[in-house]
Amino acid sequence: MTPKSIAAETVNLVSLPRAYHRINEMLADDRYGAADIGRVIANEPALTARLLRMVNSAYFGLASRIDTVSFAISVLGTKALHELLLATSVASAFERIDSRLVDVADFWHHSIYCGITARLLSRHLKIGNAEQAFTAGLLHDVGKLALYHHAPDMARQALEAFARSPSQTPLYQAELAVAGFTHADVGRALLESWELPRVYREAVGFHHRPGGSDTHADVTALVHTANALSKKVEPGHKIAVDDNDLPQIDPAAARWVSLTPELVEAVRTDADLQSIEVYATLFGAG
Repeated sequence: MTPKSIAAETVNLVSLPRAYHRINEMLADDRYGAADIGRVIANEPALTARLLRMVNSAYFGLASRIDTVSFAISVLGTKALHELLLATSVASAFERIDSRLVDVADFWHHSIYCGITARLLSRHLKIGNAEQAFTAGLLHDVGKLALYHHAPDMARQALEAFARSPSQTPLYQAELAVAGFTHADVGRALLESWELPRVYREAVGFHHRPGGSDTHADVTALVHTANALSKKVEPGHKIAVDDNDLPQIDPAAARWVSLTPELVEAVRTDADLQSIEVYATLFGAG
């Protein structure tokens, strides 16, 4: 199996809502306004509910309540809507993917935590686009779900090798030794199959090797660093950490992201609070 073949199998099972693709077209066309886009989203009740819950959550911290998608667009703008729509669409699409190799709730908690942390770092350090950083962080490990579902024996061998490793060899290196590729490679292939923007393909594909990103090194560095700060909630890791500890990050990421104990504490405090609400927002009923 290859990353492309696993991605192809995943695309056959998991697809983004038709509304996402239609709205993408509308966002790029000046003929359509917020009301037009709102009407398309309204045809997807579950998507509408998720969008409005997210807009009204502490994640955005808006002063007044937003009751319609068109109002949300007018308040947040089309770029923020695109990122929010992609995040909620992926969450919806992957509800059909399950695996005995990972607790899916834990998986999404880690992914959301990573996305929120990337967004917070972007805002604190004024690096990259904060909403793109969130979405890229949310997506960074989707290759794991595809790998666990479509190549479970291969994935199990890598997980067992990782668990036996006395030196805590990273999981992606165990995957590389077993399969010749990693979950990051699978994730990048999947996003390519979905024809998602290059920023996400690079951030997902190189979140363990940020030096490989060329056109979106800033967002990739944010996701790499956020992932390092999210190990305490990552399935298979969940190690006890001091909130002021500075994680080891790749030198390519360190050129963009400068961590201090104060920044790490502030980001982790906010991520701890926001991640619970965002998880409930994306995966709650309706």
